[in-house]
Amino acid sequence: MPGEMKDGDEIRLLGTGGAPVLLTVGRPFSAQEIEKRLGSGEWRHEGTQPRRKKPPESDSHPDQTEAEETSAAPTDPSRPSAGAPKADWVQYIARTHHMSREDAENYTKADLIEMAS
Repeated sequence: MPGEMKDGDEIRLLGTGGAPVLLTVGRPFSAQEIEKRLGSGEWRHEGTQPRRKKPPESDSHPDQTEAEETSAAPTDPSRPSAGAPKADWVQYIARTHHMSREDAENYTKADLIEMAS
């Protein structure tokens, strides 16, 4: 997006998996958080191509699939499992993303899991 983002600006992006999302800069995503996720390739502007993953490191097994790489257990032991109830995800995201539980409850479970990535 050309120009600097300010709190209250609405921007259209493609989230993880290419799902379209309309974000308001501010809570829960500051301009810096949005720029970080855009820079990492996790999110992208509509109409742009996804980044290609780097080739596996030389010590990786050549038969290892991308699904196996991304299914590694998270390093945060307090992070709920993907099968945990939405309430567990609401509590986790509210704590780790400094938002109220009420705000976190407005998101779908899939959104909450994506925020934790």
